Order: sequence, then structure tokens, then C-alpha cells
Amino acid sequence: MTTIAQLPTAASVGANDLLPLSQNGALNSVKVSQLNAGLQPLLSVPMGDLLGRQSAGAGAPESLGVGAGLVLAGGVLSANGADHAGYPVQVNLSVGDDLVVSSAGVPGLLPVTALRGMFSAGAGVSINSGGVISATVSTVAGPAGFAGAVGPVGPQGPVGPAGAGLAAPAAGNSTSSIGANDYVAIWQNGTNAWMPYGQFIGGQTINQLPAAAAAADSDSLLVAQGSNALCVQSLGAVWSYLQTKLPSLKSGIVELTANTVLDSTAHNDRILIASAPLTLTANFLNMGAGFSCTLINLSVGTVTFGTGISSGSGASTLPPGASASLLGLSYSGGSLVWWNGVVSNVPTITVAPITAPGASVPFNVTGGVFNEAPRALDYSTDDGVTWQVAASPVITLDAYSFVVPGLSGGTYTVMVRDHANVAVVGVSNGFSILPPSVMFNAVANAAIVNMPISVSGTVTPTGAAVEVGWSSSTTVAPVSWVAASLTSNGWSAALMPSATGVMYLWAQQTAAPNVRAISGPVNVVTASLTISVPASGTVGMALTVAGTVSPVSDGVNLLLSTQNTMAPASGWLAATNAGGSFSIALTPSVAGTLYAWAQDPATGVTAVSSAIAVSAPAAVTYTINNPSGSYTHGLGVIPINGSVSPAQVIATQVALSASNNIAPTSGWQPASNINANTLWAIYYNTPAVAGNYYVWVETTAGTAQLVSNFTIAVS
Repeated sequence: MTTIAQLPTAASVGANDLLPLSQNGALNSVKVSQLNAGLQPLLSVPMGDLLGRQSAGAGAPESLGVGAGLVLAGGVLSANGADHAGYPVQVNLSVGDDLVVSSAGVPGLLPVTALRGMFSAGAGVSINSGGVISATVSTVAGPAGFAGAVGPVGPQGPVGPAGAGLAAPAAGNSTSSIGANDYVAIWQNGTNAWMPYGQFIGGQTINQLPAAAAAADSDSLLVAQGSNALCVQSLGAVWSYLQTKLPSLKSGIVELTANTVLDSTAHNDRILIASAPLTLTANFLNMGAGFSCTLINLSVGTVTFGTGISSGSGASTLPPGASASLLGLSYSGGSLVWWNGVVSNVPTITVAPITAPGASVPFNVTGGVFNEAPRALDYSTDDGVTWQVAASPVITLDAYSFVVPGLSGGTYTVMVRDHANVAVVGVSNGFSILPPSVMFNAVANAAIVNMPISVSGTVTPTGAAVEVGWSSSTTVAPVSWVAASLTSNGWSAALMPSATGVMYLWAQQTAAPNVRAISGPVNVVTASLTISVPASGTVGMALTVAGTVSPVSDGVNLLLSTQNTMAPASGWLAATNAGGSFSIALTPSVAGTLYAWAQDPATGVTAVSSAIAVSAPAAVTYTINNPSGSYTHGLGVIPINGSVSPAQVIATQVALSASNNIAPTSGWQPASNINANTLWAIYYNTPAVAGNYYVWVETTAGTAQLVSNFTIAVS
């Protein structure tokens, strides 16, 4: 077989020469012109030309010229600077200008200010930052010569006319404020002068002022009244003002709960309340003459007056319920703190405040004893009708305590008396004991299976443990319970119903299961959502979307989307829900296949509709009605309307123009669709300039444009 290498070499190749070609398994011939058809032709470029493409679209390369400042020679494109000739001439050189320089063959910019660094000023010469050159005279002048003799004093010249003095402020240079760097005119040694305002008003300190004599009612103070303008007020007027405030002055109240040393800062002119038995002492140096306070003993025991406090009666204690005045005194005999008050020596028993205990819970009763020494105590919880002997009371010199067995629910006071002297009786505060209970706060009447529901309530006594559970009956207790969280006398829990139907919530005290509460019926349902839509629609025309939701009271949100695989994250609109059936009107804004999504935000359940084929709106044709009437420029509005054919919801805009062949470029105002979308209408703001105006109408997209064949006259 002859190989290609054994064939003779062709001297030249033409367009009609043939080549072998395998096609669909058969050997065929093909012309060279057929094989090269569609290939890039061989480029032929004249010398000195630069190829590119300046025509629009794809195509063959074209010769390009080079602009001013460029030259193509020897295959090299280079800049010759010829384009600089067209640059504007800058007459003056500014310090903000830059010069083009070449540094080591690399082009760059040189700030004009950098040129200054190449020069230095010689002796007696300086160059400032603004480029100003100046000379120092002393460095260029010769040495000073000898001073000549002083000549005789000449005769006094004639006295000149009086000067104009300081000129009054001009009308245009008034000011509403003044600063420290402003200047104030002064007269000094017969000459006009100026000084900074800061030095004028702020340079004088208070210790430079002369000392004042003893104060008097006529002395004056600087005050500002209603503004920052200073005015004068006398000390006598200030005292009159203070006298009107004195009747409203109230003493402060300070509660004492532990042993206390009196001092003027915390206790002077105060009402002191002792809420616990304690000892008061005084350091006169910390109080001073004239110190005063009132002490009231509201504790169950005595207040003892200790070191530094004296009494003419010699008594050193203040019994419960008594009060005393304390005064700091200085006189020829010395300094002391004196207390006085009417103190009864009648034997007294007091009862400390009682906090209500739980029902049937024992509680402590404590109190104080004054001028009494009981050996045994009785107590009563029914206002003294019956008395019981306190079991094993603890009695000290001035206090006692014992335990009262638990009481049932009710309102009580506790009375305590000396067993041997029944006339000495103390009475406690009133308090109420509530029977044990557990209660629900409001419970929802519906729940969703396998979704938790939050419940809460109250419990008595405070802190009693509570447990809750689900049951399908009001008589059969739940099979399982959940421990509730406690906060003071409240409780809360979260439970998840596991079955549908009518269920009941139970709550009971963990330690006392017979103390319980049962809620009303709770309808447990499965969360669901259905949705129905029309099969087709038109852009701009509302679609009615409806469906059902469970629980029936839940709200439903809807929207249109171009996809049906993932619920949208935003853009939802609330539907109207009537007993579990919802509906809403949604208007598509684009053509294509759309889907309606529904969402129950309470349960998180979503649903998506079948496909809705949304077509583009029909082409619209407008007409324009002549509003007639008379209108005044810049006043009111012009009612204009026209038809929309075919009827459809389409965004429409209107403008007025003095021309009927060039559309307005501004002044467009949105129109409304009315009368079942068969009309467009607008109250157009009357033009600000009088004239005759044509009405232009079009879609907001700029289509279906129409201009009226009439004009509206605006006078």
C-alpha cells in the first residue's frame, strides 16, 4: 500500500485541489476551499499600520490611527509629547501644583513645595512656609555709628482740634455674644486703648476685691432672673424669700436598728425611730451646742441611754412606745447632751410583729418586758376570750419568746399576758392565715398535640411544692406529673399533650395531694393548614386565596412566590380568619408560574398551593375626558379622568404640558384605577404658571402614551 510519505510533493495548492476525507465510513474527496471555508483569512497588514477594530460588533480587524502625542515607528509605539501643546497655559505657579519628573527612568510627580528644599537661605535671609523671602537688616547693615549730640528742645506746637473720640458702633457690626479674645475700648492716661475682653472681665479674682463690712439687709447680690442677664437683689429680699420656704421644711426620719453614736451629720434635726432595742451614746464634739433630735421607741424592748447622755430624772432607759427629745447644750458648767420625756413606769409587755405563717404551721411569738418580771406567760388567739399557758417560754430581764402551735385559716392577733398579773397585756399586729390551696392562672382553651403549653398559678402556703399533669378526666388523676418551678407564692410549668381530644390540667401540692385544682377543658388538636388557589391569573389582577387552619383561632399569613420548595423568609401578609377558614386577595406583579404559601406563625406549620399560571396583562389603551371648567394657577386641583381598555389594574401616571408633541420630562402624578378598573382618575395639582395645557397619560412604565386633543385653560 502506498503511504502519504511516498506521494510526490505538490508544487502549489489551489482552491479547487482535492484532499481525501473519511465521511460516515466512506472515503470522499473535499476541495481545499471547502475545507478552509469559515476559517480566519490570512491577515495582510501594510507597513506602519496598527490593527484593531473600530466598527460596532464582531468582524475582521481594521487599521487604526494613533492620536496626537503618539508615534508608531519601527514597530514601536511611543509618546512624543506633541499632545502637550493643547494643554492650557498656567500663568502662575502655586504651592499646591505638581511637576512631572523622571527619576531613574521612572516617571513621577514632584510637589512644587519640594523644590524649596533644594535651596537654603543665606545669612540674613529667611524663606517662610508661604515662600516669602525676607532679609534681616542687622545682618546686612554696617555697624552702628556714634550717637550725635542731642539738639535743643523745640517750641511747643499749636494745640490741635478735639478728636472725635470712640466711634459709636456701626449698624452692621453689632454682636449677640462676646468671647475672651474680643476687644473692649478703654481710656487710659488720656489716650484711647483696647484690651482683651478675657482680661477685662476674667482677670480680676474674688480675693482682689475689698473686704466687706458686716452684712446688712440693704447689701446686694448678683442674680439672674428669667435669663442670663445679671441684676441686683438685696439680702433683705433673699431673707423674705427664705421665710416663705421655712413652713414647708420637714425633718428627716432616720431608722435605728442597732447601737448608735449620735452625730450632727446623720441625726441633727431628725426624727429618730428605734425599731429594735438598742443603746444610744453621744460624743459632744461630733454634735455641738444646739444639736437637737426627737427619739421615738417603736421597738418591743427598751432604748438605753449610754455614755455622753444625761437626764435630770436619773433614768437611763426609754420604754417601748415612749418618746424623748435630745439637746446638745453648752453653758458655764460645761457641755452635755440632755434628754427629757414623759416616761411611764407602768409594767409593760410588748409583742413583736408577726408574719403570717402557713396553716397548721407552728410559729414563734417574741416581745419585750418593761418594769415587769413574769415567771410564766399566757396567750390568746381569739381576742382574749380564751387563754392558753405558753409552753416552755424563754424569759429574760427584758424579753421573752415561746412557740404557738399551728392555727387554721383565719385572721388573728396574739395577746400575751403575765400569768401572775393578768392586767399586764401586750397585743400583736393583725395577720391572716390562708388555708392551703393551689390555683391556676388563666389556661388556654386549645393546645396542639406534641407541642408544650405554658401554665402558671399560685400556691398557699408560700413555697409549697406543686406538680402538674394532663388527664382526660376531671375525676381520674393524671398518670404522670411534672414538678413546677416556684417563685414566692407563684408556680409555673410547661407540659406537652401527647394525644388529641378534650383534656384537663391538674395541679396539686406535692406534699398534700388532696390540695388540688383542675382546669377547664382544653381542646388538643393536630396543627394543620390547607390552601386553595385559582389555576390562572393575570398580572395586576387580584387572586382570591382561601383555606383552613387548625387550631381554628390561629392567625394565618400568606404570600405569592415563584418557587414551591422552601417557605419564604419575609413578605407575609395577614389573612382574615373566620372560625378556622381564612381568605385573602393577593395581586401578582410578574407573569409566570407562581405559588401561594400559607404560614401559621403560632405553630410554625406551612403549606404551599398548586401552580398558578399568571399571564401578562392585556395591552392597554387610554382615552382622556375633557374636564372643562375654569382654573387658577397655583390654586386647587383639576379633576381629570379617562377610560382603561380592556379593564385592568394598571399603574398609570398623568402630566400636563404646554406641548402636544414632546412628552413631559417632569410633573408626572400617579392616577387611580376606579369603576371596576375601567377608568383612571386623578386630582391633578393646578400648575403654578398660567397657560393652556395638554393632558398626557401613560403607564408608569412609559407605555401606551396618549396626549389629549384639547387644552385646559389655566388663568
